[in-house]
Parts: sequence; C-alpha cells; structure tokens
Amino acid sequence: MEYSLLIKRIKRGLTPEEEKQFQDWYSSSEEHRQYYFKLKNYNQKNTTIQVNTSFAWKKFESKIVKSDTSSWKYTVAAILVISLISFPLYFFLNSPFDQENQVVNIQETENKSDEIIFKDQNGNTISFGKKDSFVAGGYYQANKDKLKIDKTQGRSGTNTIIVPAGKQFTVELSDGTRVTLNAKSKLEFPTSFEQSKKREVVLVYGEAYFQVTSALENNGKKFIVKNSNQNIEVIGTSFNIENYSEQKIVTTLVEGKVNLLYGKNAIALIPGQQSIIEGNALKEIKEVDVYDYIAWKDGMFLFKDESLKGIFEVLSRWYDIEADFQEKELEEMKFNGRFKKDQNLESILRIIENTKRARFELNGNKIKVMQYQE
Repeated sequence: MEYSLLIKRIKRGLTPEEEKQFQDWYSSSEEHRQYYFKLKNYNQKNTTIQVNTSFAWKKFESKIVKSDTSSWKYTVAAILVISLISFPLYFFLNSPFDQENQVVNIQETENKSDEIIFKDQNGNTISFGKKDSFVAGGYYQANKDKLKIDKTQGRSGTNTIIVPAGKQFTVELSDGTRVTLNAKSKLEFPTSFEQSKKREVVLVYGEAYFQVTSALENNGKKFIVKNSNQNIEVIGTSFNIENYSEQKIVTTLVEGKVNLLYGKNAIALIPGQQSIIEGNALKEIKEVDVYDYIAWKDGMFLFKDESLKGIFEVLSRWYDIEADFQEKELEEMKFNGRFKKDQNLESILRIIENTKRARFELNGNKIKVMQYQE
C-alpha cells in the first residue's frame, strides 16, 4: 500500500476505488492495521506513540460477550471481523494504549534496566516492553527486536540505543546499514547522514556486527565506527567489533575491507583477519574462523578452546551472572562447546559439569566455580 494513499485517507479521504484498495490492504493482516493506527495517531497528534498489541488485544477480548451457544459465538466472531475491518481497534477499548513501553530517565536505567532503551534526537527516552510491542516516531519505527531509521531531510541529531544483559537488538540506520547489537552494548548514531561528509557512529561499549552499505550507494561517503581507542574506516563490508573492555578492542572482518585507525597509525584488514588493540597499541593481527566470532548474532554461544573465565565472561552478558572462581587454575581450564542462547543457564552448567573438570553452585546471580569432585 502506498504511503501517500494512507496519508490521503487520513487527511482528505479516498475515492471509492482507492477506498476499496485500502480496505483490501487493511483487512489482510493485523500488522497492516497496527501500522495504519500508528500513522493516523502520529499525524493527528504529532507525538511519539507506543502500542502494545498483545495487551490491547487481551483487553479487546475481555470486551467480547461470551455465550455457551456455539452459533451465537460464531455470529459474534463474524460481527467482530466486519467491525475490525470497518473501525479502529481502539473503538472497543477503554484505554487502547496501555502498554509496557515507558518514558524513562536514561541515566537511571542504563546500568540496571532489563529492557532495551532508546533515546531519540529530541531527548525522548523509551524502554521497549518485554512483550510484543510497536513504537513509532516521526522518523523511526521499532518493536522489541528491531529499530528502523527512515531517510529524512530534516534536522539530524544523535540517537542512543542501549541493550541490557540477556538481549540482542538490530538497528537499521538511515543509509540501510544494519547493526546487530549483542547484550550489554551501547550505540550512538545520527538520524541522517545527509548533511555530513562521512557516515559516523559510536560503539560506546559492547559488541556489534555491522553490515555496511557501500560508499558508492551513499555519494562516496565512508562509514566510520568510533571506539574508545580506535576508529574503523569502512568502504562497504561486514565485520564484528567487541569492545566490552576499555583496554581491549577485537575487530573481526567477515567480508570487504576496513582501515583500522589507532593512535597515529593505520592498517588495512582483509576478510578472515582479526585485530586486537590494547590501549593505543596493536597487539596482533591473526587469521581466524570468522563464524566463531559472529555466531552470537544467530543465537549461538560458540566456544573453541576457550578458557572457563572467558566462557563466563560471555555467559555473564546474557544471563547477568557473576562467577566466583575458588581457585586461580580453574580460570584457565579450556573447553569446547556450542550452546543456544535460549538454553536455560542450569542446563549449560550441567553440560560443563559432565566433563568432570569443574562444578558449580548457583545462588541468585552468583556462581561459585569449584574443582570437580566425585
């Protein structure tokens, strides 16, 4: 459905032929109906709206008169289908936009929130609910999994997205670049790159996988990712940056080409290479199996000859836990394993315990790591 027709219906009304086209589109899916409501409310109120579709539907169902007579039940269902096509959902609700998304103080929630936090260019801060929810503003649309920034010619300011422990989130920037953020990550980016000479974003901390649109598609503008101790200059490529420690940045190039800028130095990476920057110095560049370092974006924990300390550093970002090693030598024990992110933490610990090399005692979010005993 053309955007211009939707705006025309909201502002002036459609011709009979256009109205039929609209009704066919509108009745074909719940997603279309929610999109139309979002657009209508935004144009009427010119404010950010937030819709929790799951909660609204539950309230809607609670308004339905139930009956033991099956024929009456089907009659009510038929009436409701017609009504949904003809009238907005909020016609049936007392409070259609009751939802989990909340305006919050970003400083207060950054370190303790279990929800994804988005701060737009106007300073509005929104937390995305745990359930299926839809958020829309003048230049963006989002749900609990993804934020999409529209191309705009208007004022461009800075936006911030913060992903807490146990979450993963994707941002599609206005140039079409996709950034998948791992748990405990923070990204800052402009609404638009139109008025700037380069496309620049900041990975403040955490881990992100970038799929960058080429400079050729963006008037020759290079894409720059800024970190605490390095900048990455991109022509058009896919790569991963791990920046959980201020003193260590790991960059893995999947395809394309990047120029690594650190201190006053610069070096180019080729696909399959990984660089490690510590402080302002290049520690090493090595050949790696890149999927080992990007499996997280596909919902996997993949460990190859990884120390137990390293494994718990990864698990802590997802399950928000803290490991207490009872002996120093336990930290350097090497393990191999593949786990799904939706696995229960206890099941992962049991699998490691089955190697008969370590055992664990879980108390809240604290895990005591001990030598294995029969």
